[in-house]
Amino acid sequence: MIMRFKTKILGVATGGVKIVVIHRIDAFNLGVKPGDRIRVFAVKKSDILHEPGIIAIVDIATNEQLISPGTIGLYDEIGDKIKEITNSSLVEIRKASHPLSFAAIKKKIEGKALSTNEIIEIVRDCAEEKLLNVELAAFIIGVHIRGLNDDEVVDLTHNFAKSGEIFDFGANCYDKHSTGGVPGNKISLIIVPILAASGIFIPKTSTRAITSPSGTADSMEVLANVIFSKEEVLNILEKENAGIFWAGAMNSSPAADGLIEIQKILNIDPLDLMIASILSKKLANGIKKLVLDIPIGAGTKFPTQEKGRKFAFRFKEIAKRVGIESVCVLTSADQPIGHAVGPALEAREALRLLWNPEKGPSSLLNKATDIAGILLEMAGKAPESRGKELALEILNSGRALRKMQAIIKAQGGNPNINPNEIKVGSFMRELKADKGGIVASINNKSINQIAKIAGCPGDQKAGIEIEKKIGAKIHPGDVVFRIYANSQASLNKAVEYYNSHPPIGLGSMTIEKI
Repeated sequence: MIMRFKTKILGVATGGVKIVVIHRIDAFNLGVKPGDRIRVFAVKKSDILHEPGIIAIVDIATNEQLISPGTIGLYDEIGDKIKEITNSSLVEIRKASHPLSFAAIKKKIEGKALSTNEIIEIVRDCAEEKLLNVELAAFIIGVHIRGLNDDEVVDLTHNFAKSGEIFDFGANCYDKHSTGGVPGNKISLIIVPILAASGIFIPKTSTRAITSPSGTADSMEVLANVIFSKEEVLNILEKENAGIFWAGAMNSSPAADGLIEIQKILNIDPLDLMIASILSKKLANGIKKLVLDIPIGAGTKFPTQEKGRKFAFRFKEIAKRVGIESVCVLTSADQPIGHAVGPALEAREALRLLWNPEKGPSSLLNKATDIAGILLEMAGKAPESRGKELALEILNSGRALRKMQAIIKAQGGNPNINPNEIKVGSFMRELKADKGGIVASINNKSINQIAKIAGCPGDQKAGIEIEKKIGAKIHPGDVVFRIYANSQASLNKAVEYYNSHPPIGLGSMTIEKI
């Protein structure tokens, strides 16, 4: 059944789900009930449809005060996707059936391996937005519980990459990535300018934070724009040999991005999907050589070194199968990197270190130069075991700062911004110690949760400053944390969580006496 309607923009957003509202008489004639899926097409003046249309969920109006027969109410998400639609536009509606990939998703939930064709169907339907959020969630949970074999991950990687733009920068294209989970891991803001200053080509693309308070794109966006077209990206890279971009705006692996948005809601990041997502974006962006940072510690995705090593070997094997040379680095993550957590706070801390490396946090300085050094060695810029030395030389000479300023300028930011000019949340609370002792542990999971309750990553100015880290001596009344937010309500909730889930453990540094 096909019907045409005049549109009514409702001015209501769902936050992601695409919904339309039709009168019950029209629903009866169309043969749909609440919750059914339909495809919506904008109709051009020449009576030609805007293909391919979008899939939406039907809600039913039971009286004419809201929606009258012949009119369709559209939530904001519909207009965001079909720009041609305005109030009183003409749209065509067709009842839609489950896409072919629906059967494949059920198959994965049942724990069965998927064929290449089934994975192609899932990725295609995801890219074309034929799958509902609940179906995407079913696939993610199915993978999380049942897992994927190596062939499935390779197929998923290739097809994710093919779902969007593909770049080719030749054989000497480098990047680094992190599996995340450790708060304050802003090392890319240090590594990229170090490498670019040495002449290495590094088109750094990043997703926004999935389960962490800030991703590289979130922090870089405090300093400069991260959203560019393909042509703009190419111009920046031609000029500066580097850039820090949000992968989503570059249309890199958009099918993976669709799943990532649902993963954020579910707050899960299945390892098999993580591998496919990371490698697909690297493939799409022309990366040939990659260093993967795998933080190890309580509250991260890999609580033990054994689990991290197992993941690293599997990642390297799959990377090799898709044509990417990789080195995996297991890094200590028993506490946050540096002292700042949250987009603006992390951008400020990274910029301060570039301005004056000697005064930067030792954990941030050491981790950034360790990984930069490995990439310098991979690129032949430094001999074996001498990469860190060169990274420190580039940093201390000011070359990394000048390159970062050039990148910020090329991306539309203020290259002369002073770190102290970066604005953070206007509501702040200092948390003080009620007793003395030695900081024996810091709970990363609790840190992440406090920062997210304060508003991260959506609120760039929210976050945490950690005044006392592991090994520090604390006296009663010492400030140990500062929480920043942009509303009193958010600050109060974050403080409440802090008090009920203390992130700092005091005690002896001794684990056991035998």
